[in-house]
Amino acid sequence: MGILQRLASMTKAAANEMLDKIENPVMMLNHYLRGLDEEIANAEHESLKQQAHERFLLAKLNELNDQASYYEGKAEQAALEGREAEARTALEAKLLYLEQKEETQKLIHLAKQAVLDLELRVGTLKEEKARLQEKRQELVARLEKTAQTSGYPSSSVHLGSSAARGFDRIEQKLMEQEAQQELARGRYGLDARQTGINEQTELRSARVDEELSRLLKKTSGQ
Repeated sequence: MGILQRLASMTKAAANEMLDKIENPVMMLNHYLRGLDEEIANAEHESLKQQAHERFLLAKLNELNDQASYYEGKAEQAALEGREAEARTALEAKLLYLEQKEETQKLIHLAKQAVLDLELRVGTLKEEKARLQEKRQELVARLEKTAQTSGYPSSSVHLGSSAARGFDRIEQKLMEQEAQQELARGRYGLDARQTGINEQTELRSARVDEELSRLLKKTSGQ
């Protein structure tokens, strides 16, 4: 056999060995388990971030409460002394802080829910990992039995190739759905934000008038 022919045979054998390893279901399952470990670690890390974010929002909520109370006092004092313009300015500031307080309370609720969801996901992933570890042991035993019966090494049993293609198809579909959702949120968010700003400005002005009227009646003894 010539040198070139021997080199070609060696290259072909190496390529076949590589394909066998890629399509080996045990190796694929090991890879999937490593991916699960990474996903669990990422979820746990994200949970810690959400908990820190929740603590930050709670501190911000207390600060907003203090600011709203401060400007309420300033508005009342200005109304008592007949400084209506200053009272109105203070009331506008108070209402802005109250609006931020309401938004912060919503964010706190979302952060709490995110922590709960992540903790649930971590638990689910750990259960799935335990199940797959048991499944791996079963699969290895079956592959060894198949190899003994067929006379082929276990790396030649190509049980995992269709699973790999299935995972790829699912991931591709999920990425498309996520992209569509992001695009939809972007379009909706822009229109809704502008509409919300206009409505919020009108509502705040009406609330300032109402608050100012209340303070003027209170300070005049009515």
